[in-house]
Amino acid sequence: MLTPFIISRIGNVQFGLYALLLGFLGTFHLFDFSIFTSFIKFISEYYNQKDFKRLNFVINTGFFFYFAFSIIILVVGWVFTKQILSIINIPTDLIEISVYSFRLSLFAFFVSSITTIFPSVLISLQRMYIASITGLLIGILNFVLVIIFLLLGFGLKGLIWCQFITAFLTGLIYILYSKKYLPEMRIGFKNFNIEIFGKMGRFGIQMQISKLATFASSKYDEFLLGYFSVLNNVTYYNIASRVARVGHFFPYQLIPQVAPVAAELSAKREHSKLVRLFEDTSKYLILVSAPVFLYILFFSDLIIETWMGKGYEISAYILKIIVIGQLFNLMVSAPGNSIIPNTGKPRYQMFEGLIYLILNIVLSYFFIKYYLIVGAAYGNTIGTIIASTYVFFTSCRFFGISKTKLLLKQYVKPLLSGVISAAISYLAYFLLINYILKPDGRLVGIVYIFVTFIVFISLFFTGIANFNYINSRDREIILKAFFRIVPVKLIFRKTIEKIKNSPRKQYENEFVSIYVLTYNRLELFKKCLFSLLRTLEGINFELILWDNNSTDGTKNFLKEFEKQNGKLIKENRLRVVYNDKNIGTAGKGKSVELAKGEFIIGVDDDVIEFPEHWIQKMIYAYKNIPFMGYLATDVVQDDKTNGAKPSEKLYVEETYDGGNIVLQVGPTGGWCFMVSRSVYNEIGKFYFPKKRIFFLEDGDYGVRTLGKGYKVGILKNCKVYHAVGDYYNKAYSEIMKGKAADLKIKDPIIYKLRRRLKRIFSIKRYYRKLIDYALRM
Repeated sequence: MLTPFIISRIGNVQFGLYALLLGFLGTFHLFDFSIFTSFIKFISEYYNQKDFKRLNFVINTGFFFYFAFSIIILVVGWVFTKQILSIINIPTDLIEISVYSFRLSLFAFFVSSITTIFPSVLISLQRMYIASITGLLIGILNFVLVIIFLLLGFGLKGLIWCQFITAFLTGLIYILYSKKYLPEMRIGFKNFNIEIFGKMGRFGIQMQISKLATFASSKYDEFLLGYFSVLNNVTYYNIASRVARVGHFFPYQLIPQVAPVAAELSAKREHSKLVRLFEDTSKYLILVSAPVFLYILFFSDLIIETWMGKGYEISAYILKIIVIGQLFNLMVSAPGNSIIPNTGKPRYQMFEGLIYLILNIVLSYFFIKYYLIVGAAYGNTIGTIIASTYVFFTSCRFFGISKTKLLLKQYVKPLLSGVISAAISYLAYFLLINYILKPDGRLVGIVYIFVTFIVFISLFFTGIANFNYINSRDREIILKAFFRIVPVKLIFRKTIEKIKNSPRKQYENEFVSIYVLTYNRLELFKKCLFSLLRTLEGINFELILWDNNSTDGTKNFLKEFEKQNGKLIKENRLRVVYNDKNIGTAGKGKSVELAKGEFIIGVDDDVIEFPEHWIQKMIYAYKNIPFMGYLATDVVQDDKTNGAKPSEKLYVEETYDGGNIVLQVGPTGGWCFMVSRSVYNEIGKFYFPKKRIFFLEDGDYGVRTLGKGYKVGILKNCKVYHAVGDYYNKAYSEIMKGKAADLKIKDPIIYKLRRRLKRIFSIKRYYRKLIDYALRM
C-alpha cells in the first residue's frame, strides 16, 4: 500500500536499492543452517509430552545459537560493508547513504534474529492469534512511521529506521507473551544443550536447501537484475513480487497451524490422522489460495495501475507469470511441506529445494542475461512448477493416497469454480471499461477492484456451494482455524460472559400464538385440534384456525366449534378465518400476520398427537439456546410414517443446559415450528410466489433465518406425531397430486439471488456465528 508513496518520495532508483538491502537481510539467514525450522517440531513434541526440561533445552539452545550467530553476522557485515555493496551497481552519489543504511539494517537483523525462537513458542502452543494481532499492530505502526519519516525528509535512512524500530517492538512482544503462556520457560545458558543442538542441526541442515531455494525464489532474481541491468528493473520486479506476496497472506495463516498438529500426531504415531490432516490441508489451502491468486491473475493490470499508476505495465505482466507458479506451489507443494518435515522427515522438502535451486539458478541466469526482467519471471515460475510437482508425487506416496483421486476430489471443483467466476467477472469488467467508464485515477480503480472482487468471490463461493465442496465438518475445522488466528473470545469477552452467566430461562406466561391451516382434511384436522387443545393448560395462548375454503364439511365443523368455545372467542384467544378461496400454504403467512404473541407456533393439520408440556419445553429450549431462530419439534417415526424427517445421519447435534437440551441441526421442516416475535420482526413475513398454491415456505424461512445468523433446528425428543406418507395420504390423493405438481416449479431466480446476496452481506450473521462458535468451543 505504501509503495507508491515511498517511490514518490525517494524515486525508483533508491527504492530498488531499498529492496536489495532488504534482500541482503534475508541473505544473512542463509548461514544459520536453518536451525529455526526445527523449533516448532521439537517444542510441540516436548510441550505435548509435558517434558518442560527438554522444552527449555530447545528454547535456550535456539536462543543462544541465534544470539551468537547474529553477533557474528553483525561484526562481519560491518567490517565488509563496502565489499558486499560493490556486488550491485550503486550510483556514486548513493554510496554514502547505502553504507549507512546497510549498517543500520544489520542492527535490525540482529534484533529480529535473536528473538527467532519466541514466535515458534507461540505457534507451538497454538496461540497463532497473538502473531496475527502483533503483525497487524506492527504493520499499522510501520505504516505511520514510514509516512512520518519520509515527510520529515529522512528518505532511505528513515525507512531502515522503521525496520529497526518495528523489529525491536515485535521481538519484545513475542518474548513477553511467550513467558505469559509458557510460565515454565527459563532463559539461562545452563539450559543450552549439545544433544538438542545436534538434533536441531541435523533437522535444519536438511531444510537448508529448501531455504536456499526460497531465497532464490525471492531475491536471487532481483540480485541478477541488479547485476545485469539497472535498478529500475529491480523496482518493477519487486512491485510484482509484493502483490504476489499479498496473495500469500491468507494461506500463510493456515500453514503455521498445521505444523504443531503434525508434530503431535507424529509423536503419537497416528498415521491415519496424518493422512486426514494432509487431505484437509490440501483442501483448505486450495480453497483459500485459488480465489486470491486467480483474481490477481485476471485483474493484475487493474491492480497494478490502481496501486502504482500508469507506467508500470511491465509489472502487471510479470505479476501474471509469477502468480501461476505461486498458486501451483501452494496447491500441490505446501500441503505436504507443512506436514512431512514436522514428522521428522525433512529430506523431501530438501530435495524439492535442491531441484528448484538448480533449476532457478540455471534458468534465471540465462533468462535474465538474455531476456532481462521477463526472463526472471519465466525462470522463477518454471522452476517452481517442476519442484512443486516433485513434492506432490512424493506426498501422495508418503501418505499412500491415489494422485488421481486426490486431484479429482480436492482440486477440480475449486479450480473450475475459480476460473469460471474469474472469466465471468473479467468479461463484465471488460464491457464496463470499454462501453461505460474506463478506470481513470486511483479512486475509480479502487471502486472497480472492490466491485469486481465482490462479484468474483460471490460467484466463486456460489460455485463451491453448488458443488457441495464444503461439509459441516469442514466448516467446524475452518472456524477452529479462524479462532486460532483471531482472538474472538477476547474481542467479545463481555458479550460471551453475559450469555454464559445468564440464568436458565423458563416459560414465564408469555403470550403464545398458535395457528393451524387446513384444507379438505377434516378427519386429520379434528385429531390435530383436539390433541392440541389438551396440551394448552397453563399456556397463555391465542389459537388461529385458517380454513382455505374447504368443501368437505370443515366449515360446518368450525362453526360448531366456535359455538362450543364462545368463552375463548370473548377472551380473544380463538379466531377462525374462513377464506373465500384456496390460497394454499400462503395461508400460513397470512395467519402469522394475524398473530400477536411473543412466540408464534405453526402447526400442520396432519400433526395429530402432541406430548404433555411440549410448548413449555419448546419455549425453554428456545430461550436457552443462544441465537435460536426457527425451532421445530421432533417427530415420531414408525411403520406408517417417518414424520417427514430425513435420516438422522444428516443432522449434527448441539447440546445445551448441561445436555438437557439437544438441538439437531440439519433439514428442518415446518410441521410444528416456533419463532419468536423478535426473530420474526427481523426476518420478515413469509414469502409466497404468485400463482402458487404449494410452496416450501418452511425451507425458505429457514434459509432466511440462517442468513441472519440465527439457528435452525429440531428439538430432539420433543416428539409430535406427523401423519404423512402413503398410509395417511391415500385418502387425499388429489391434494397430494396438486402439491407434487406445484412443487416442481422452480423458485424465481431473482428472488433466490437476492436472498443469497442478503445472506452474504449480513453483518449480523457473521457476528452471531462468531459469538455462537466461541460459546461452544
